[in-house]
Amino acid sequence: MDPKRKYNIIFRTCDIVNAVNKNPRPFNLEKGQLIKLCFLSLVESLKDLDFKIIVVGDRLSEEMIAFFNHFEVELHLGNFGNDASFRETLKIVATIPNDEWIYFCEDDYLHVPHAFEFIDHFLDERETLFKQKKKFFSLFREVILKDKDLFIFPPDYPDRYDAGNCKSSLILFSNDCHWRQVNNITLTFLTKSSTIKKHRALFKKASVKARAGSSGNADRVISRRLFGRHGFGFLSSSVCFSPIPGLSTHMHRDTMTPVVDWEKLVLRYTAKVEALDI
Repeated sequence: MDPKRKYNIIFRTCDIVNAVNKNPRPFNLEKGQLIKLCFLSLVESLKDLDFKIIVVGDRLSEEMIAFFNHFEVELHLGNFGNDASFRETLKIVATIPNDEWIYFCEDDYLHVPHAFEFIDHFLDERETLFKQKKKFFSLFREVILKDKDLFIFPPDYPDRYDAGNCKSSLILFSNDCHWRQVNNITLTFLTKSSTIKKHRALFKKASVKARAGSSGNADRVISRRLFGRHGFGFLSSSVCFSPIPGLSTHMHRDTMTPVVDWEKLVLRYTAKVEALDI
C-alpha cells in the first residue's frame, strides 16, 4: 500500500469535433455540454485524493477556456489535431516522477462519483490480489500478475460480452467490486508514469494512428502489443483490468457501460453546470 499515491490527470479535449467516429451522443448532448459534464464528474470522483489536473486543449473555444479557468488546472493550449495532442501528453509524462500515476482521459467519459475511490482501493489491494500465480484452465500455465505492468480501464464495454468478442479472462475481486481482465482499451486509461516511459516508443507510434477518424487504430496498436490478442496474454508485458460494473462510460450510444443509471448522472451534472453559470 502506498499512502502517498499521486494521480496526474491528463484531460485531452477538443470542443469543435463532436465525435471522430460519427457515433451519436446519448441524451442529445452537444459536445461542449458533454465536456463540462464529464469534466465535473471526473473532478468529483477525485475528492480526498492527491491529484493534479492537466488539460490539453486542442483548438478550444473561448467559452471552453473560460470554463476550465474556473478550476485549479494546468492548461496546455494549441492547434494540435488528435494525433499531435496525444504526443503532447507524452511530453507532459516525461516531466512526471516515475512513481506517480497517470490517468489519460479523453473528454467524453462520464464517471460515477466513487470511481477513483474504488480504483484507489484496488491499487491498495493489488499486492494481495496479484501475489498468487493464476493458472489457465487445464494447461496449468502460470500468469504471474505482479511481474506485469498494470493498466486500469475504468469503463465496461458491453460489446466485449458478445459471443464473437468474449475471451477467456481473469476475474479478481476487491473489497468494492469485481475486476475483469481485458485486452482492448481506448486512449483513456490509468497506469504508472514509469510504465508510459518504458513503452514510450509504442505510444509514440500509436499517436500516428490517432488522427481524427482513425483513433481506433491507435487503440489496437497499443492493446495488441501490451496485452496480447487471446486469452491471458502469457507473453505480454502488461495486464489490464476493468471494473464490474464499470466506473465510467464512453458517451457514445452503442458502447455505454451497462447497469449504471447514466441518465441520472447526466441530470445531476447538468444541474451542477447550470449552478456554476459558466
